[in-house]
Amino acid sequence: MGNIITAYLAREILKTSFATVLVLFVILVSNSLGRILADIADGDIPRQALWPVLLSQSVNILALLLPLGLFLGIVFAFGRMYKDHEIVVMNACGVGYREFYKPVFIVLFPVLIFSLYSSLWLNPLVQRGAQAIIDSENNQHEFQQIKPGQFNQSNSGELVFFMESLSDDRLELRNIIISQSNREKMIFETARRGRQKIEEGTGNLFLVVGPGERYEGVAGEPDHKIISFAQHGILIENKRKAVSKLRSEQMTLTELSTSGDLKHAVELHWRIAVPVVLLVLAVLAVPLAYVAPRQGRFGKVGLALLVYIVYLNLLALTRAQLETGVIPLGINFWWVHLVFVGLAFALLYRRNHGVLFKLVRS
Repeated sequence: MGNIITAYLAREILKTSFATVLVLFVILVSNSLGRILADIADGDIPRQALWPVLLSQSVNILALLLPLGLFLGIVFAFGRMYKDHEIVVMNACGVGYREFYKPVFIVLFPVLIFSLYSSLWLNPLVQRGAQAIIDSENNQHEFQQIKPGQFNQSNSGELVFFMESLSDDRLELRNIIISQSNREKMIFETARRGRQKIEEGTGNLFLVVGPGERYEGVAGEPDHKIISFAQHGILIENKRKAVSKLRSEQMTLTELSTSGDLKHAVELHWRIAVPVVLLVLAVLAVPLAYVAPRQGRFGKVGLALLVYIVYLNLLALTRAQLETGVIPLGINFWWVHLVFVGLAFALLYRRNHGVLFKLVRS
């Protein structure tokens, strides 16, 4: 009978936890997608980086949702069984908290493994990859973004150019009109073709055009010139490769552990703290889910959310204090975990009338 009850409880916990995580994940990822699209519209993120950035934020959201989802899933599952008097029947058959924790840890084990992998390796990996794609797109020369058949302005604002068509490799321009206006005199050029050329070493972008004609000055003025040329180069863009500085959440475990920076050390302890939160909340959820007769089970869901919010805020406050050096790094987040472990044991002690893990007779 014990295996049947364990399998039943594990199935109920898994169903409710999965549903909770799925609903919250869809809501938060949708909000994140909206913010990313707004950043793309503002030009802060290249459109080619949409899916990598969304993936990195999705992994981060999932890592933070797993503790909450499992916590609420356990509270939902046990709360329903308390209201349907299933727990009362189990207690009458000699099943108590000791047996209740078996299915909890069965469900918890694979989730905890994934949480460890996500927090320690996967999350920084995908965030680093997304940032690399953003840097790569920002470092692309503007010729990869120009459109034929319309006027295009260079990034520097010094040139306005028009081309009738582009070659398939987007490197050669045909039937070009170029205007340079922010100089002492007006310069206007026409050319039958042009091709971009990137200078080795500097990465500066030149447009080599020709054959064509160059008009300098205002027509009718004494200094007005018309020059025919076979070929010449125009500096389009002084290229400076942009590489974003790695943020602490994008660094590997090796980089964090070998760095002497206090913030990097705090980030390392934070990554360890996230899976520990999952474990502590799973232990706390079982006694917290108890619903007395004639008591609404959704009241415990509100209490569970309050506990989670307090837990998360204490961790965030501790992180801020660690980064400023107010709290010694040796203490880090363990004092917060111990507070909630103590709360779990206190609830178990109260429910068992002074003994931990004895059979509960309701």
